Amino acid sequence: MILAGFTMDQFTLGSILTACGSLLALGEGKQIHAYVIRTYHKDNVFVGSALVDMYSKCKSIKSAEIVFERMTQKNVVSWTAMLVGYGQNGFSEEAVKIFFEMQRNGFELDDFTLGSVISSCANLASLEEDAQFHCQALVSSLSSFITVSNALITLYGKCGSMEDSYQLFVEMNTRDEVSWTALLTARLVEKGLQYFESKITEHGIIPIPDHYTCIIDLLGRAGRLKEARNFINKMPCHPDVVGWATLLSSCRVHGDMEIGKWAADSLIELKPENPTSYVLLSSLYAAKGKWNKVA
Repeated sequence: MILAGFTMDQFTLGSILTACGSLLALGEGKQIHAYVIRTYHKDNVFVGSALVDMYSKCKSIKSAEIVFERMTQKNVVSWTAMLVGYGQNGFSEEAVKIFFEMQRNGFELDDFTLGSVISSCANLASLEEDAQFHCQALVSSLSSFITVSNALITLYGKCGSMEDSYQLFVEMNTRDEVSWTALLTARLVEKGLQYFESKITEHGIIPIPDHYTCIIDLLGRAGRLKEARNFINKMPCHPDVVGWATLLSSCRVHGDMEIGKWAADSLIELKPENPTSYVLLSSLYAAKGKWNKVA
């Protein structure tokens, strides 16, 4: 297109950057970024937002932050792109912080922005923040949007508040596949935990390592990794190789570097000759864009 003598405007650049993000083509995205700087499009809010989105999707969150901080103008799309980027890369606390900063700067919420920050907050598993975001949804009249309701159901479910999760589901005017999945996942996890506890307290059955691994897997698949870590710390014995590998695999899926590193170190200490820990940890580093640690 350039060789043919055509110049690229903000819409063309935005489309190309969106494609780079979707394909995880970080190298090509950086080339387009260089072109943006050379052609004086770097102060264009549309292009800047697309750059933040591209870097976030390519797991280069630091680059996304730099672009965002240097933007001379920001709109709701810019702020949402940075917020979603944090959430996608596992930086839940940063997502919440930028959400409140966005509000302090006078930007109004839409259903996508609120749904995104609620989804990010779900990984923090804080009932206090659950209530705050639920109030935000009610006050802003966004609770009727299905994206917000689904995010709240997931949020309460991950924090173990099944009554609130179910009540929200019942009150929804319309439901989609995500609504049912969110509720079902939350209920299955809670049911599994109840069965595990009743087996010990009511039936006097002493759990074997496989039983503990099942709970680690149950919590890990639901993204409740902090609960999985707390569960492991309260176990009467350390997890076996399968247990640690199960947790590490869940950390890779959900992008939790901190708990993933802990699981990997524990697995390596237990069985250093097992290649599983190295493969999964490398995959986790790659997903986070930490290429210098992949090797």
